[in-house]
Amino acid sequence: MQEDRFVQIPNMLAVLAHDGDYSYIDRVANSQSKPLVLHYLREALRDFNSLKRNPPQEMKREATELLQEIDHDYLEKELDRIMVIDDARKLREVVSYICAKALARASGFVEEGKNVNSESRAKGES
Repeated sequence: MQEDRFVQIPNMLAVLAHDGDYSYIDRVANSQSKPLVLHYLREALRDFNSLKRNPPQEMKREATELLQEIDHDYLEKELDRIMVIDDARKLREVVSYICAKALARASGFVEEGKNVNSESRAKGES
């Protein structure tokens, strides 16, 4: 694993978005400070640990495999790398990269032609 890349955090965020809920990615992406980035990553990690203990039956195979592949040691190292960033511009760059990578990874879990809004409209809901 290359030390200059973030892999485990984006994968963790992507797994949390397996059902189309991108709220953790959005929260991290919109964080304006390191303490806030770390706060939202902590929240995400709590839910990730719960998900790992008890993955839902309907979780796509690709998401389940990614869930099991995430290496907690490298995840911790990536968090340590964020902790030492002192430049606000560099932090924004890293956070943007992490979130873009998470969204790209999560796109593999999206079923073509299906989304929550179109299913709701088909059922007559708004």
